[in-house]
Amino acid sequence: MLNRIALATALALCPLASQAQVTPLVVSGQWEYRDASQKETDEGVSLCFRLDTASTARSPQLRRFGGALCVSNPAEGAKLVGITQGPQRAGCGYSAKGEAAVVLSGMRVLPEDEMYDERLEARLVDVKAKRATSPLTSDCSNDELAVSAGFKSIYDAIMALKAHSDYASLAVSDFVRVDAASGLAELDASTQMFLPPGSTDTLVFYTENNAGTPFLTVERFDGRQWRDVSAGTLPGYVNRNGSNYYLDGADGVVKLRNLPAKKAWRYSEGRFVQEG
Repeated sequence: MLNRIALATALALCPLASQAQVTPLVVSGQWEYRDASQKETDEGVSLCFRLDTASTARSPQLRRFGGALCVSNPAEGAKLVGITQGPQRAGCGYSAKGEAAVVLSGMRVLPEDEMYDERLEARLVDVKAKRATSPLTSDCSNDELAVSAGFKSIYDAIMALKAHSDYASLAVSDFVRVDAASGLAELDASTQMFLPPGSTDTLVFYTENNAGTPFLTVERFDGRQWRDVSAGTLPGYVNRNGSNYYLDGADGVVKLRNLPAKKAWRYSEGRFVQEG
């Protein structure tokens, strides 16, 4: 009886190496993404890390595998590290590389099988910082950039905001309201984002500071980073002490208006033009 109690106590104090580590870890290092889902192979999609020395030292499991691990949610993880996948071609493979500081959970050792040796796996929960060192490319053409074909809805635009320095940690769940039909999303009463009808890469940001002064900017996403294009898309744009443009969402139809005339402007061929 005493031997059984001693054995149970030992197992409780020293869990098996294959058990999942539940406590989240914040680590950093290099990542590599591969997508072979369009090829006639069994490889599918993978996102794997080679963590730096400081991160590797934080866990016995990481030390055992030299800081090498793959994530259990590669499709979701790819979006978190900033990979924007466009239309795929049959028979083509896609890859990208970068560096990131990430939060991992559920780390566990997977046993050897017919395809892989024993390996370490964890779930990618969040990304604290990221930098792409090699943009997404296809092996069908070494020069082909497989960047996003554009936003299909305000939801796509929100996901792409992770590449924006001010919205790196943003998620759809952070918005109090998302109206996909009108292309409008609200973070709070003083912060709105608007995807104009017909736009696939341009997003309007409307905010108010603590004094209630409105600021509106127009930013364009090139698949990797955002650029302020306010002056080029809004003729007469002023944003020195507050914007002369604002968003009007009356009657469920979002319009861009300017002060003091309050005329409506619509998005057309990459710019906002006055209606009528």
